[in-house]
Amino acid sequence: MKKNLIIVSCLFVCNVACASGKPNIILILADDLGYGDVGCYGCPDIKTPHMDKLAAQGVRCTDGYAAFPVCSPTRAALLTGRYPARFGPTYEDYYGGGSPELDPVKHPTIGQMMKDAGYRTACFGKWNVSNLNRRRANDFGFDRWIGLHLNHDFYTHKIVRTGELDMYEDGKPLNREGVWSDTIFADEAIRFIKAKSENPFFIYLPFQAPHDPIQDPDVPFDKPRDKKKPENRATLIKMIERLDLEIGRVLEALDNQKIAENTFVVLTSDNGGAQGIARNRPLSGAKQMLQEGGIRVPLILRWPGVLPAGKEFSAPVTTMDLTATVAAAGAAEAHADKPFDGVDLLSALTGESELAPDRPLFFRRRNIKVHANQNDIRQSAVRQGDWKYLRTYKGQSKRKFTAALYNLKDDLAEEKNVKGSHPEKLQALSDLLDQWEAEMSKTAIPFVPASRERN
Repeated sequence: MKKNLIIVSCLFVCNVACASGKPNIILILADDLGYGDVGCYGCPDIKTPHMDKLAAQGVRCTDGYAAFPVCSPTRAALLTGRYPARFGPTYEDYYGGGSPELDPVKHPTIGQMMKDAGYRTACFGKWNVSNLNRRRANDFGFDRWIGLHLNHDFYTHKIVRTGELDMYEDGKPLNREGVWSDTIFADEAIRFIKAKSENPFFIYLPFQAPHDPIQDPDVPFDKPRDKKKPENRATLIKMIERLDLEIGRVLEALDNQKIAENTFVVLTSDNGGAQGIARNRPLSGAKQMLQEGGIRVPLILRWPGVLPAGKEFSAPVTTMDLTATVAAAGAAEAHADKPFDGVDLLSALTGESELAPDRPLFFRRRNIKVHANQNDIRQSAVRQGDWKYLRTYKGQSKRKFTAALYNLKDDLAEEKNVKGSHPEKLQALSDLLDQWEAEMSKTAIPFVPASRERN
């Protein structure tokens, strides 16, 4: 079945490419955008007309997943198309505090793949996969980069904790104080879109909003910044509506340049919304958790004339699928020794074929404190079809954990643990997760304590 799917998908992309040439591609990544914080996903108190319009013109995925419930690992997965667990156990948490960084030689990225396929490439926004040595996005195949490594004040562009300027242009410090960060990124994307070239463009556009600091975009240098608490949701609403505005400006530029019809746009989030302020309903949990609210995210794809308009797609898909899909659309290829863990979605989104119904998606979350030499699994999970198996570990021993089994078709909020009434399914998914863990351990780099990493 998988082999047939690949053949059909390749033929489909070839026919599109032969008919219209390679499309321009924009991959938009929001930061901490909750599943229920977008209008077309049922949000009652935030106006997102541009994201809603994008969904009306393309495909809205109801079961789109981030690779991990925190930002940096998902970004690594999106850039490489591979589970970050393959890179080593430290890659399954934040990349700060002395953690190793993504290596462009060991872990080829979609930026380099698209560049090799003849694309002009750019990244405008939050990089967040090379925090240790501040390695530039340019080193990963992007011709141009303006953005940040860590989360910073949206107007001063300084890291709140340290005061360090964290805005760069191709690796050199850039001072544009007074301009909202995501406005800068949208401006640069529009400039790149307008540039004259015979080559198509690939723009990776990872906005910072609505990640904290929780700031009012209408009040420059707003201090004190709001806490991630329910009473400050009004500020988060403004941030998401500003994000929607910046996305709308980029989409309008495509219309103005009369290239929207030949531009493939993908929009998603790196994880679920933050606990206490975001709306992930009807899901349970939030960012940093493996409940659905931590990993299920908005996911919209638009490619006029190729993907159907106004379609709802309910099969489970994940971050690594987006990498494979973008690569297929641009006739780019993964390295033979670093194949994608995701699949090209194009033929499934058009109805030409179906994704294998028993295809499993795996997730893992670790507790990592680099300077304390702590690195242990917090939670792991697998979704297969309607079923989800979730482990929560106790202490630092992988042998002690509690298990839960949910039927997401009947229980989207994960309120009913049915492991007692479905012991065979419980065991089958437990075995499947063990097999994945074993596969990851074969390719993963051993954990190196911080004291030795710095030598």
